[in-house]
Amino acid sequence: MFSRLALPALAWLLAGLCQPALAGQSDPSQSDPEAVIRLLPGQAHPEGLAGLEIQLAPGWKTYWRNPGDAGIPPSFDWSRSENLREVTVLWPAPSRYDQEGASSAVYHDEVVLPLKVSAIDPTKPVKLALGLDYAACKTICVPAKGNADITLSPGMPAEGGGSAEIAQALKKVPVSQDIGAAAPLAVKQIRLDTSTNPARLTIDVTAPSSSALFVEGPMKWYLPMPEPADDADKANPQRFVLPLEGLPKGATIAGNELRFTLSTGEAGIESLYRLP
Repeated sequence: MFSRLALPALAWLLAGLCQPALAGQSDPSQSDPEAVIRLLPGQAHPEGLAGLEIQLAPGWKTYWRNPGDAGIPPSFDWSRSENLREVTVLWPAPSRYDQEGASSAVYHDEVVLPLKVSAIDPTKPVKLALGLDYAACKTICVPAKGNADITLSPGMPAEGGGSAEIAQALKKVPVSQDIGAAAPLAVKQIRLDTSTNPARLTIDVTAPSSSALFVEGPMKWYLPMPEPADDADKANPQRFVLPLEGLPKGATIAGNELRFTLSTGEAGIESLYRLP
């Protein structure tokens, strides 16, 4: 299971900084000017595709599933839904944001998260009802809350109403790819150096344009964000380094699996690496 870096101290700090929490609604008349959410119908089941749109004011941002050094990931509550078996959130490739020595994985201005939806009874409609807790940030972050609902009817795919936005977002969801794949965007090789303290990984990649590398480890592994190597082209690094720090006390390295996401912000790939 991969960690989702939620920092309790930061969450407490956000609450302390907070003005009244921003409200996101599916009804535009109730929208807050800084952050709003709505559910997009996409396709009806059995395909079971919908979307969550988070709209932010220009210059604002929100976080990926693993926010990095600072931030909190979105938290989803589907408990008010009806005839819902499961929702799987798909995450478009994020961008890297550096500020005052901290690095985060973010979405700027707006993002659509595709949702795979399965019904308990596929012959009946699914009422998809979401309560979302997330962070909206500009120079500081404030906690945001949103509620939205939509009904997906069985039968033919829905026309319009968000299908185009969901299709565009799906193109940005990283695809699984083996390490060493011959592709324009790829993790080419990973080398472990145990002579350093802490041990360090060197990750060679190929990317046609400026890219960022993100890593997720086992639960309670708070790994730093991979950094471009000292000799890398900072505009388009092809080599990253990752010190294996932030592990739980007494944790062993061997046999644990890491997930690397290489992102251009418009596309991405995911590659799994098992530590030797």
